[in-house]
Amino acid sequence: MKNKSDIQPTAVSQEQLRAWLAGLCPAAGIEMMGAVPLPCPLPHRKHWDQWIRQNRYGGLEYLAREPDHRADPHLNNPWAKSVLVMAHRYTAGWPANDSAPSSGGKAPEASSWVQRVSRYARGDDYHKVLLKAMKQVLHGLRAELPDLIAFPATDTGPYLEREYAWLAGLGFLGHNNCLIHEKLGSGLFLGVALSNLEIHGLPEAGQPVADAFYSMAPRRRIPLASSFVPPVHMCGSCTRCLDACPTDALDISKGMDAGLCLSSWSIEWRGQAPEGMDHKQGGLLFGCDICQAVCPWNNKADRNREHWARVNSSYEELPHYCDLKLLDLETISDEKFREFFHKTPLWRCHPEGMRRNAQRVRKNLKGED
Repeated sequence: MKNKSDIQPTAVSQEQLRAWLAGLCPAAGIEMMGAVPLPCPLPHRKHWDQWIRQNRYGGLEYLAREPDHRADPHLNNPWAKSVLVMAHRYTAGWPANDSAPSSGGKAPEASSWVQRVSRYARGDDYHKVLLKAMKQVLHGLRAELPDLIAFPATDTGPYLEREYAWLAGLGFLGHNNCLIHEKLGSGLFLGVALSNLEIHGLPEAGQPVADAFYSMAPRRRIPLASSFVPPVHMCGSCTRCLDACPTDALDISKGMDAGLCLSSWSIEWRGQAPEGMDHKQGGLLFGCDICQAVCPWNNKADRNREHWARVNSSYEELPHYCDLKLLDLETISDEKFREFFHKTPLWRCHPEGMRRNAQRVRKNLKGED
């Protein structure tokens, strides 16, 4: 590997890149891929800075660390000429009135605990699955461009992935703070790769494009009047996600308050829920899909799922999960937790977090104070 200071640009045209990706992405299972030129001013940078200043990151200190470098990866990587953005579906949408507790539905304690887990976390670790797919695409590109240098990351690097995905034409930014594709919905994992690709024909940095270089499904055509297209331009007056959020964590103008988000409580936090709010978690064991489950774009994606390829089977519920009940999780040992959840997204909450969540859910289901 060259020293980064010695990396030189590798030129390619949009047309040639699109042609290569049309074969590489489907073979790797990547549903969408686009690119953003660097350096790139982020249209919503002021909005993000305000979000940090207002302490809406819920104690997740890594989000507030080195904001200039997070917003501009070119500062630490002056060799980089573009950000490549890839998307991988983990679900084909949510049916309207989804009965799963993770989507806000009701179910007795005896029902499968897996339905209380956010959909993205029911299978294998997406970091590894998506990274493998990204590397396969990049390996194919290197066969055509031997001097290509690219460093892929699956939310493990300091990047504002959704902003780059929006700029690269993979979707729009919704009221629920998710990236939403008009045909595929918001059940998407995003990965980025800093690269030395100098892609001829890209619009001026900071301006969103209408379409990704590759997509398994065409977007709904909309005019893009300027670089400052509002982040919620395809949600219109719909507020279903805001109305459904049990903790009022969503705000159109201020963005999500991570300190009120159930995903923060049940995954990231090592302590308890905010005082007096345990009951707000309801029957949700790990994460929360409510703001996505009520989204009309996701309901539409579910109705049309037969039009697109199946979602990667790695994200389906792992077979051995049926050996556990919700009651078992309340007292699960550290050793048993490792046996069942190592190398899965559920590992993130640690054994004590799983025991705490299961206890809280069982208490809520019994209606205890």
